[in-house]
Amino acid sequence: MSRLLRFTAVAIALVTLSGTGCKKNIAPDPPEIQGPSVAKPGAVLTYGFTSVDPDGDDVWYMVSWGDGAPMVWSPGHPSGEQEALTHSYPDSGAYFIKAKAKDNEGTESGWSDSIQVAVGYFPPNSPLRPSGTAACTTGAAYTYTAKATHPLGDSVTIQFFWGDTIGDWGPMVSSGESYQTTHVFETLGVYKIAARARDARGLESAWSDSLVVRVDTLHANSGLAPHGLVLTAASDTTVNVAWSAPFDSTPDRYVVSFQETRTALFDSVGGTQSLSFVHDPIHRTGQYQVTAVYDSARYTSSETPSTTPIANSSARIPELNNGDVKTGFGWSRTTGEATMYDMTLADSTDKVDFYITDFAQGFAGPDYYVASPDTAPLDPGGTVPAGYWHETKFSHLDSLATEDSMLPRYAVSRYRKSSILDSLPRLVSCYTEDGHYALLKTTDVDTIHGTADVQAWFQLVQGLRLIEH
Repeated sequence: MSRLLRFTAVAIALVTLSGTGCKKNIAPDPPEIQGPSVAKPGAVLTYGFTSVDPDGDDVWYMVSWGDGAPMVWSPGHPSGEQEALTHSYPDSGAYFIKAKAKDNEGTESGWSDSIQVAVGYFPPNSPLRPSGTAACTTGAAYTYTAKATHPLGDSVTIQFFWGDTIGDWGPMVSSGESYQTTHVFETLGVYKIAARARDARGLESAWSDSLVVRVDTLHANSGLAPHGLVLTAASDTTVNVAWSAPFDSTPDRYVVSFQETRTALFDSVGGTQSLSFVHDPIHRTGQYQVTAVYDSARYTSSETPSTTPIANSSARIPELNNGDVKTGFGWSRTTGEATMYDMTLADSTDKVDFYITDFAQGFAGPDYYVASPDTAPLDPGGTVPAGYWHETKFSHLDSLATEDSMLPRYAVSRYRKSSILDSLPRLVSCYTEDGHYALLKTTDVDTIHGTADVQAWFQLVQGLRLIEH
């Protein structure tokens, strides 16, 4: 064998040996963090940390709690299994938590994305718009219901504003539990009923959106017709129509009629002897009315509540960092109308449903997104204060054929906290924290001036994903 061939054979053998005996160690993935986003001072908080090591090694975690606490490595934990670690913040403030992992060889991952925890004593969230009879007469008692949640899960008491007087505070109820009371209107007129909540510390929410109530005397035949029609979602595609019985008599039965959006006539969709009826509109929206049927006469409700979504004309929404203070977009739960809010103010936390961002400093893009308000305090492009901002989700897997298409059902796999605004015009389904569906249509994105043109339709019936308009 020649000297050259012998040298080549030795070199190949050395390379082979080095490849099989010196496998390169790979660092673990940056951890994923799960845990509370709001807390009371001094509360012991538990966060879960998960990292996968490509080599299957155990992993150790080091956490930066955002308050200057010493950073130490946790005990080893199997790759891919969640490690629970606790921490307590004695003082109020906004803290940002991040972590990194290392393996048996001491090879470290990069830092994870940060999550925020707002620590303090927060007031209750504003109650949802009160529910109850919207067409009343003087001298009769009517029942009204309201409920509010607390960001810390505390119990709350609820107070009603009756349009001319403020009622007493009710008993303490659990966060998210309904409170019900009655009221008698003594004077004719139009009243805007609202509610607010207070916790045991005396911290109060803002007033809710208003329920508009008309108080009138009994007209001819009004005592023979159903009244107080209310629409709720029986499912995310079906409608429950409920009403109150006539004041003066008991009909043989009721007939429910439906008038589809953009049509001129009501058509009967069913009859019942009860005070409610579930209708499957087959993806359509529209108005409802109820008729009381007697032996020889019929008397129809004057109210015609609707599931047609509320249209908001196209708005030019500033990107979070373009210098305009009003960058937050939110819907009234009473009227469905949209308002722009200043996201640099803590008072806007319970009013904003989405904002526009490029998730970068400046507003040059290249991509714009519609984003959930609770991501704004960590957005590098803005100066949004920490607080209990709403969480809104946007469809990212399902594409809508038309503006009237039924919106995709909410699921974690279908909705995310942001959605890219590309392929204009862009249709995006929206699901709010309190369970309302909406449709967003983006027709223009201007990265020169930092704006996006968005038209929106908001479904006032909570939980209903019908959007025909």
